[in-house]
Amino acid sequence: MRELTSVEMTEVSGGCCYNPCGYHPVAPSCGPSASVIAAYAGYLAGQYNVQADIFNGASCSTIQSAICNMFADVQTGYTMGQSMTVKQATTLLNNVESSIRGAVTTNCWGCVTGMTLIDFPPSASNGGLG
Repeated sequence: MRELTSVEMTEVSGGCCYNPCGYHPVAPSCGPSASVIAAYAGYLAGQYNVQADIFNGASCSTIQSAICNMFADVQTGYTMGQSMTVKQATTLLNNVESSIRGAVTTNCWGCVTGMTLIDFPPSASNGGLG
């Protein structure tokens, strides 16, 4: 892990809209870009799958593969987001969150008893983009 550079922080935060000196925003539109939101959706899906593999007692090589897949999911999300509006990217993120909720099984005390892997991007049958 490392500290993010100021350029990376600007990208992750959605741009240079905040100015502590009170001047008008430099960027014409504020808020996170669709690419960043979609990349985060990929990260969330990939991170969940890593945790599901760990929960299910997968082998080290399977977990290592899941970690590599997480990075691929981030790249896929970022690429998808380049042709999306912010609303579409937010829908993608909401669908990933819904897929995760549907993939976790809990008992009557709220303890997790099962975790199944999810797809990214989510398929139409389990909360897809359609």
